[in-house]
Amino acid sequence: MRPSELWRTTPFRLTLMNGAVFGLAVLALMGVIYQQTAGYLTRQIDGIVVSEARNLVSGGSEHLPERVTQAVATDARHIGYYGLFSAEGIWICGNVRMLPPRFPIDGVPREIHSPNLQPGSRALVERLPWGEILYVGHDALVLTGLRSIEVNALLFSGGLALVLGLAAAALLSVRPLQRIDNLREASRAALKGELGLRLPVSRRRDEIDMLAGVANAMMDEAERLLWEVKSVGENVAHDLRTPLNRLRALLYRVSQETRLEGPERQMIDQALAETDELLTRFRALQRIGEIERRDRQAFFEPVRLQSVLEHVIELHEPLAEDRGVELAADIAADAPQVQADPTLLFEAVSNVVDNALKFTPSGGKVCIRLVTRPEGPRIEVSDNGPGVPQAEREAVLQRFYRAARTRNEPGSGLGLSIVTAIARMHHFTLVLEDARPGLRVALNCWPRGLEA
Repeated sequence: MRPSELWRTTPFRLTLMNGAVFGLAVLALMGVIYQQTAGYLTRQIDGIVVSEARNLVSGGSEHLPERVTQAVATDARHIGYYGLFSAEGIWICGNVRMLPPRFPIDGVPREIHSPNLQPGSRALVERLPWGEILYVGHDALVLTGLRSIEVNALLFSGGLALVLGLAAAALLSVRPLQRIDNLREASRAALKGELGLRLPVSRRRDEIDMLAGVANAMMDEAERLLWEVKSVGENVAHDLRTPLNRLRALLYRVSQETRLEGPERQMIDQALAETDELLTRFRALQRIGEIERRDRQAFFEPVRLQSVLEHVIELHEPLAEDRGVELAADIAADAPQVQADPTLLFEAVSNVVDNALKFTPSGGKVCIRLVTRPEGPRIEVSDNGPGVPQAEREAVLQRFYRAARTRNEPGSGLGLSIVTAIARMHHFTLVLEDARPGLRVALNCWPRGLEA
């Protein structure tokens, strides 16, 4: 399971989103707690500073230096700062030897910034009635300790919440990913032609099951319509072959047993030719139906494309020679084998080569190539005939369609339809390209899969 697959699942993203919201809520809560606690401690420190200043001043100016020195000496935690200065700011005693610059001398506690003090320390500077200046400060070690505790707690709890959130998100995503994989496999099988397969549905009846149920209903209806459409054409072809064969036999008897001459003989021969053309079309329709109904994997085996193309060339060399068309080959010996039905693959390539020979003028050239691409082997049949315009290349793959340039040529318009049916059965791709001049028909012999 790749991380990118986890991130694309809705449970994973929802869990992370909920975890992020929860983390922000915890962060905001701890911020509020810290602000309230810091405000309370600040007020307590202010009270301590004011109380110590009042205690020092309450004894009057007599022995004030001794009281300041004693306060310094009795501060075992070293969090109190005291200083007594003359009216001119000259140090008299205490552990503070210099008044902070631009600090108001009004006896009101304020935050003081000093490299030796923790952030949040408080102090007051007061001018005494007899002119001297008293400095009393208190370090914010408790506030700093509280801040450190909250930061450590936040880091620990945040890291733990992140790990647990990721683990929970991954665990919650494993089951949906497995179900998506099952749906993907079933979809691949359906795309390969196993129309009877349906997407798996669990008992949870969640959104994935609802989507799978809708898709199954669509597949049921599509399969029903598909078989109805196919059965109509195949039944018509099957039911009409018998009367057409009788008609042809009757026309043949008339041709052989009567002494018709001139226009009447030509009309009988033309009727025989048209009847043969109809029978050819019906046989082609039935062949397409047989290919589409065939079990797609039953006759698959490893096939050497080199052998298939050699047999096709051997079969069509006499026809090419009769038409005055050069039949060339360029077959890659290192092309890998493919899983295919060799008989159907031979039939597909034969149809393409037959079309190329039919529409290539005398003196032209048809080239059969087998090349190797990074995706797999590719069969190409190129000719220098009239070609097919870009706008008609999709249409010529449909049943009975005849390109405008070739409508006067004999044929049923079903040859490429048979090739398309065989390519679709193998899950290959049939491509029509401009050979400049002429047409190149390429069969990409690698399976098309559902992309992730």
